[in-house]
Amino acid sequence: MWLILLKRKQIGMSLKIIFNADDFGISRGVNAAIVEAHTKGILNSTSLMVNQQFADEAVAAAKKMPALAVGLHLNLTNETPAANPAEIPLLVGTDGKLKNGFVNLLLLSILHPKAFAAQTEIEVRAQMQKFTANGLKPTHIDGHRHVHLIPEVFKIVRKIQEEYKIPRVRTMNENALNTILQNRSKSWLFDGGLVKYFILRFLTWWNGYKSDVYFYTILFTCKISHEQFRNIRIPRGYKAVEIMIHPGYPDIDKQMPDTIWDKNILSDWRTVELQTLLHKEVLNNIHETGENND
Repeated sequence: MWLILLKRKQIGMSLKIIFNADDFGISRGVNAAIVEAHTKGILNSTSLMVNQQFADEAVAAAKKMPALAVGLHLNLTNETPAANPAEIPLLVGTDGKLKNGFVNLLLLSILHPKAFAAQTEIEVRAQMQKFTANGLKPTHIDGHRHVHLIPEVFKIVRKIQEEYKIPRVRTMNENALNTILQNRSKSWLFDGGLVKYFILRFLTWWNGYKSDVYFYTILFTCKISHEQFRNIRIPRGYKAVEIMIHPGYPDIDKQMPDTIWDKNILSDWRTVELQTLLHKEVLNNIHETGENND
């Protein structure tokens, strides 16, 4: 992290750059990639999934990397909950595992708001308690598949943020037009990136939460190569920019197929995103503009 701060001073930037790797704890390959990206590259932040099979391995690694900021990657969609399944019947199936995707969670929050809020708070608190019980102090909260932006979930997250005095909650304030103009790739036209952007942008507006950390980029989720960091311009007025990224070692995870429940973990893009984090010159291509934020 000190290397990154020094680098910013050398290029005259007042903007803090946060490269945040999601999914810490989800697999052995992802854990290995995050460790390498921090120790050899520019990764300075990660989000831990406490209810995953390799979470303990991730915690042990994090304790050996004190300069790595670690936050909670709230997971309400997959695998085993941190709370007792009997207490959260809306969220789990007959097998006791979390059963709902983003859309179903959003619908449940509308159709059964009181029960959904009560049960979700039980699970969110259980995950945060599990996080802190490991001896880690959370620097931020975000959500796997961005579930934390669902309004009923976001209210709970904000409550937890205040109770635990957590500095940052991820929000979706990216200016899509700026991002599109600065990137040559048009993958967002074909993979639903733009649709995801508008949904999450709307929910951010609905939540009414303003952040001094700019988010970049939801349009190219899981497809961020170092070539996309060419003269990137971040609107003025923000203290920091968070770049969400998903490094991994698919070759490691392919050797353990029984532990993989998300095919995205095996995507070759995981390796590409790891390589992005190992290209330190990426930092030289992120600048503030003279324009105000929105």
